[in-house]
Amino acid sequence: MPIYPGIRQFYTNIKFTQKRGFGRFNLAVYWKRKYRGKQEKEAWYLLTNLPDLESAVKIYRQRFGIEAMFKDCKTGGYNLEGSKASPDRLVRLIFLIALALTSAWLHGQRTKLQKQQS
Repeated sequence: MPIYPGIRQFYTNIKFTQKRGFGRFNLAVYWKRKYRGKQEKEAWYLLTNLPDLESAVKIYRQRFGIEAMFKDCKTGGYNLEGSKASPDRLVRLIFLIALALTSAWLHGQRTKLQKQQS
């Protein structure tokens, strides 16, 4: 089956092997369609034990956001690894980062809601 932007497929009970052993999983294939002139470069192939496509894509999106946050906290911006802060000071830094991320998320949600209402 050809893979193209906009495709959403879910295959169940796929036999997957890696070197030794066999496992049965579900395979979600998702390629976001072109939106506002932007197109994802490639499809997502998600090997999962989740029961449906929607669940697999939702969880993967959440994980992708968490990975981006970890990068921000490490070498991507806040550089917590290089801070050489004491444990007490490190906890305070992480708390401030959490407040900043929460504030930015709330602002984004508010903006999104305002756009939907107008």
